[in-house]
Amino acid sequence: MMLDLDMTSILLLLGAVAAGAVIYYSLGIAREWLKRNRPMGGTIARAAVPDSFLDVHIATQWTDGRLRLDFLLALIKKLRTALEEEVEALRRLDHADPQYDHEARQMVEPNLRRFTFDQHLRDECRVLIPLLQFCARDLAQSQSLDMTQELSALAEIQTAIKLGDRG
Repeated sequence: MMLDLDMTSILLLLGAVAAGAVIYYSLGIAREWLKRNRPMGGTIARAAVPDSFLDVHIATQWTDGRLRLDFLLALIKKLRTALEEEVEALRRLDHADPQYDHEARQMVEPNLRRFTFDQHLRDECRVLIPLLQFCARDLAQSQSLDMTQELSALAEIQTAIKLGDRG
């Protein structure tokens, strides 16, 4: 019985140490990611508006929204690249090969899935961009920040999303 208790204690201690290490390294990775992926215009200082819940909320929405939009755009780019590669591979298939139908079907289903997911990501961008435009205009007005560059970039992204829908 004493041996079981000792092994249990050791396992619990090792588990706690491992969990602590995972949390420590996860926080380090998250900190590095945030340093590399700063939102356009940087993080809005919350200390500049300590008494206003709405100002803090809008600044938070701006920062969080920019991070989300950056992520969505990177994901859309990866999906587009994968779709282009798959379409090119599909074009290279030999139509005379008896396995052509089977191989083509195997390639089409994952591509349809990617295409559908891409459409959902674009839909999210179409909703997120107006929110970010509102936040940028509000921050420019309420905190006297120059958000001209950010608003211009958002308009370009919005145009690109619309053009992508037509293409």
